[in-house]
Amino acid sequence: MAANLFSLVDINLDDRRSKGVIRSINPSNEQILAEIPESDIESVERAFEGAEKAFKTWSKTAMSARIELLEKLKNLLLEKAESMAELIASEQGKPISEAILVEILPAIDALDFYINRGEKLIQTLKVRHWQVLFREKKGYYRFDPLGIVAVISPWNYPFVIPFLDVVASLFVGNTVVLKPSSTTPLVGLAIAQLFKEFDAPEGILNVVIGRSAVGEVLVKHPKTSAILFTGSVETGKRIMEMAASGVKKVILELGGKDPAVVMADADLERAANGIVWGAFMNAGQTCASIERVYVHEDVFDKFLELVIEKTKNLTIGDPLDAETDIGPMTTAFQRKLVESHLREAVESGAEVVLGGKRPFDKGYFFEPTILTGVTHSMRIMRDETFGPTMPIMKFRTLDEAIALANDTSYGLTASIWTRDPNVARKFVENVDAGTITVNDHVFSFGEPEGAWGGVKDSGVGRTHGRFGLLELVNLKFVSEDFTRRKTQFWWYPYDSELFKLAKTAGFALYGKSFGVKIKALTKFVPHLQRLISTTGMWNLIKNFKRFV
Repeated sequence: MAANLFSLVDINLDDRRSKGVIRSINPSNEQILAEIPESDIESVERAFEGAEKAFKTWSKTAMSARIELLEKLKNLLLEKAESMAELIASEQGKPISEAILVEILPAIDALDFYINRGEKLIQTLKVRHWQVLFREKKGYYRFDPLGIVAVISPWNYPFVIPFLDVVASLFVGNTVVLKPSSTTPLVGLAIAQLFKEFDAPEGILNVVIGRSAVGEVLVKHPKTSAILFTGSVETGKRIMEMAASGVKKVILELGGKDPAVVMADADLERAANGIVWGAFMNAGQTCASIERVYVHEDVFDKFLELVIEKTKNLTIGDPLDAETDIGPMTTAFQRKLVESHLREAVESGAEVVLGGKRPFDKGYFFEPTILTGVTHSMRIMRDETFGPTMPIMKFRTLDEAIALANDTSYGLTASIWTRDPNVARKFVENVDAGTITVNDHVFSFGEPEGAWGGVKDSGVGRTHGRFGLLELVNLKFVSEDFTRRKTQFWWYPYDSELFKLAKTAGFALYGKSFGVKIKALTKFVPHLQRLISTTGMWNLIKNFKRFV
């Protein structure tokens, strides 16, 4: 295993000066996988210098060359898929089959999306000026790179989240300084190693290793143009404060407390299968995990019976075993947080109907846990638990379910399980979330066309797809005028004639009735020479319908 694990990570200890060490821990057995020197200020500066130098050429690189790079990366990732999945399973803890499904395949799919559709999404967009006086000008939008993007990524999806952020940033012409989570540094280094293996242009991706202090340097650095951060609400708010002093663009994905609503008409077999997966996949350590389940009172008992049965059949164990359904949680701290939420809920009247314990002495394992008797006064229904828990409540009406779903400070994703499109539509229109899925949950993160992000405390901005790319560019409006006109209607000198014309133009263009517009147009007659000389006869004729 060691040979496979470290074949993906080329750790050069000689060229790193460090005052500290980052330990990579295997959450299955609590053994140290590696000790990696923490990047010091000089190392971070070198990363920015490399990114800045590379930006000068990479930002001007033809789209065909960028697509060629993505093709190489896609092919290499296909070859390395199993080894990368083993590394993810060993350092982060999700089962190896799940690592392929939710980290590797979505990354390959995103590469394929940008290769085949990306160029069209950011190609120059022609627009026609709306204002009649400007109609002779040619207008278009350019989507230019911003500069250096700082990517600060989490431990729960240590490969796919930073990888997608890096690829999107590079695709539009930016360069990147990446700080992977200090909990999963080996996976972050493995991303850099992928680029190194096919000789990607030097400096387009630069990886620094460290804790929050290193992340602060990235956020405050004067060469940072934009920040892509995935993590906690508290850290996200702190990043916004730090970035404000430099007026940097910030895109934040800060987690959720996502609800699933099961209607009385739902296909309960499908709902139970989907919600068990949505709650316990990655040991519940997903920002879009189902952390609240609301079930119509008419089907509550049957649904509860189904999810208990299906959860009992899940296999907890070694994440390197392809038969394992649930691996360990990633950190001891996160497991303790889950236990504290459960303890408080039980003390307040909730009942654990399944799970709730540590199944093994070694490793950060925790049983998938189902609770009933929960209320919104409990932290387990209010705060992000980020663990394998499924608290379930009853409701009577759709309006009540919508109110319960919205009773949160988060707004990342939500799902409804129903056979009725009208019920689903009402839910979609009234629930506050960045993504809503019908009869499924969580999967949309893996859809390249689907924008990812939320409202309220779940963050600002979007990643993924066309709207994610637009967050990473300078949206530059260009207006060109190659007429031979020596002056324009609105230029100096100002005089009483211009004042009358400007006032009359308002009624001619925007008058509330046809009669008002015609009356205003007749007042233009004595001033036609000025209009024609500054605006153009042909322009006025072509756009006459705007007046009438």
